[in-house]
Amino acid sequence: MKKIIPVWDLPTRLFHWSLSISVFYSWFSIEVLEDMQQHFYAGYVVCHLLLFRIVWGVLGPHYARFRSLPCSPKTVMSYLKNVGSSDNAKRYLGHNPLGSISAMLMIIVLFAQVSLGLFSNDDYFFGPLSGVLDSATSSLFSEWHTLNSKLVFALIGLHIVAIIYYKLRKKEGLTKAMITGDKVLSDSIEYLDIKPTKPANKLLALIVYLLCIAVVYWLATAFADRLPTAAESYY
Repeated sequence: MKKIIPVWDLPTRLFHWSLSISVFYSWFSIEVLEDMQQHFYAGYVVCHLLLFRIVWGVLGPHYARFRSLPCSPKTVMSYLKNVGSSDNAKRYLGHNPLGSISAMLMIIVLFAQVSLGLFSNDDYFFGPLSGVLDSATSSLFSEWHTLNSKLVFALIGLHIVAIIYYKLRKKEGLTKAMITGDKVLSDSIEYLDIKPTKPANKLLALIVYLLCIAVVYWLATAFADRLPTAAESYY
């Protein structure tokens, strides 16, 4: 007999898909449209979404919280020994150990990317915080921003490969669960992380989200008077 259990709360799912779209548009705006202004806007969206996820990783329901991620070295090593097996006897409802590491790396690398972007410049457009640095340091941050983007793309590629692998090898639809929020339990499978979880506090999520927007807006505007003259047309 199968049982449906809610795992991914609405704020977490909205974050996931909004981040995916924003990261894609960030690439599209600079590589296809060649529109740096749109690239900045996409970066601001990514930034406030990441801030929200960091806070929600502390305040959100069980499966959204960082402390629920099974990513201790012992757990990861134990999982790696069996990851290639088609045995479906044991599963995780939330992130498995490799998924936990992937999620944390993605947040860290993307946060580094938007942080570097805030301080970067290309001699025509200037990050909103580039004025607090000297020109050489800002240019160095710009180079790191470009280099780090390759790591972002690599992680995204690995993420997509993992989704396909788990679908074909493990018969586990990770994408569907992130759309519906629910996972289907089977009596023939042992789940290692079943925990009673309360519905997400949507009002709290909205308040956190709006505060994160306010923080990013402040970062984007607070030091405008310190930017080089060439950036005035951007504002």
